[in-house]
Amino acid sequence: MLLKNLIKSSFKNYADLNIKGLAINSKQVKKGFIFFAIKGSKLNGEKYIHEAVKKGAIVIICSKKCKFKSNKTIVIKTKNIRNLLGNITSKFYEQKPKNIIAVTGTNGKTSVADFYYQILNMNNIPAASIGTLGIKYNKKNIRSNLTSPDIITLHKNLEKLKKNKINNVIIEASSHGIHQNRLDHLNFKAGIFTNFSQDHLDYHKTMKAYLKVKITLFSKLLPKGSHVISDRLIKQFSILKKISKQRNLKLLTITKKIDQIKNISDSFPSSFQKKNLAMAILAAQLCGLKSNKIKNTLKKLKNIDGRLELIKKF
Repeated sequence: MLLKNLIKSSFKNYADLNIKGLAINSKQVKKGFIFFAIKGSKLNGEKYIHEAVKKGAIVIICSKKCKFKSNKTIVIKTKNIRNLLGNITSKFYEQKPKNIIAVTGTNGKTSVADFYYQILNMNNIPAASIGTLGIKYNKKNIRSNLTSPDIITLHKNLEKLKKNKINNVIIEASSHGIHQNRLDHLNFKAGIFTNFSQDHLDYHKTMKAYLKVKITLFSKLLPKGSHVISDRLIKQFSILKKISKQRNLKLLTITKKIDQIKNISDSFPSSFQKKNLAMAILAAQLCGLKSNKIKNTLKKLKNIDGRLELIKKF
């Protein structure tokens, strides 16, 4: 893709430069790539600029304070490198599935995502889930070491799914992923908020900061007119209700769905798994699946690996 189609810059002589790939890890850089030198919580990408150039990077994007200079390599300095990364990545990997749903919360993200994936697949609707269990699609499972992949990997895989004619994808939105802008520049159809309790305070420091990041999915990332799915019995529901009203989001609750799935209590004895399933059902309906078709699959659903699995009988 031409540089001029990715970013407006003062480098007019290089506007027709052919960009072959993007990277935030210098080890992944190849000839013709843009390298984004990002300062993270543990590593500073600016220390790896020389390695990226040696590997073939033709454009370096870094912070305003970056001291790297070159007569051969284009250097673009910006105030908000993560925002520019998201903007460029969304253009480079332009094709995306039609229905993208994000699920956040302290617990239940993986269960909701996997139930959604199972329900659509059992009804022969191509679907995918991206999260703790990896990327699942077409009965394949590509393992990942992050709940929310880095933004380049995410957009690249979404384009791959689209090319595989998959238009229904659910993504686990971790607080780290939201805070580090990994889910920016995506046209979400809906956002799901499962619950909220203490976790990740080593990263967020306070419960207030942790909740603020989670809520960002609804206050900033969801487009106006999209849907919010949650449980009216959680304390944070009032916040979601207020945001939904302010941003013209359509708020859906799981109350009625809980009553409808009582007949599968033997398969899912815990109340929290019933709630997770109810959220997945609402998400599946938003993607066009009828209630009667969903109902016919419920007794066939499998519980999630590592969630309330029987280890041994005594």
